[in-house]
Amino acid sequence: MTLTRMWTLIGAVAVIIILLAGYAIGVAPALADVSSADEEIIAVEAQNQVKQNELDALKALAENSEGLFADLAEVQKSVPSAHGTSVFAEQLATLAEAAGVTIVDISYVTATDAIAPEAEPVESTQDADAEESDADAGGEAAAPEVQPGAQAVQSVPGLVALGVDVNATGSYDDLNKFLESVQLNDRSFSVTTVSVQGDGTSDLFEISLSGVVYVLVDSATAFAVSGNGTVS
Repeated sequence: MTLTRMWTLIGAVAVIIILLAGYAIGVAPALADVSSADEEIIAVEAQNQVKQNELDALKALAENSEGLFADLAEVQKSVPSAHGTSVFAEQLATLAEAAGVTIVDISYVTATDAIAPEAEPVESTQDADAEESDADAGGEAAAPEVQPGAQAVQSVPGLVALGVDVNATGSYDDLNKFLESVQLNDRSFSVTTVSVQGDGTSDLFEISLSGVVYVLVDSATAFAVSGNGTVS
């Protein structure tokens, strides 16, 4: 090998070494920075998409706010934020008048945190098969049927169950109409027991209803029940 070729080879090797060193020192870190920047851009774009989806959901809620408030108003009729005993009494009086029965008394006996009991048929004091014979005899009549599972209410923080007893008098058919209207009333009234008594001398019967109405109150609000059943 001539001296010229040797120096040419040495020069080529030196150039290659310089190029590799330049790549390692300058180009490779720059490429790593570009790759990291690309990953950050992808992450930011994904986060922006999440925020955009949340914004779209909020816009949809805002556009449907009137419907949501209307639904809330309907729910508050069924489960108000105050016990409203006088309002409920007025509702029962209106239903009784429409059914042709007379309210004897309404009493509030308990105020407890509502829980979610297992769905089961509501207790009835008489067998439905004896309904007609008992009514004709003027004795204790079979209680009108109550829809099963009426107490299946989800446990909700602040949901209070007010125990209510209602007594009313009227004919058997009118009392049955009254019971049906009570269960379809705007204010939710879960009837748990029903009994009907006749005096044996007339077509007049007395119905006794026991059940609960619900109130969704703030956790700081306290309910007190006195000995005569008055809720405050």
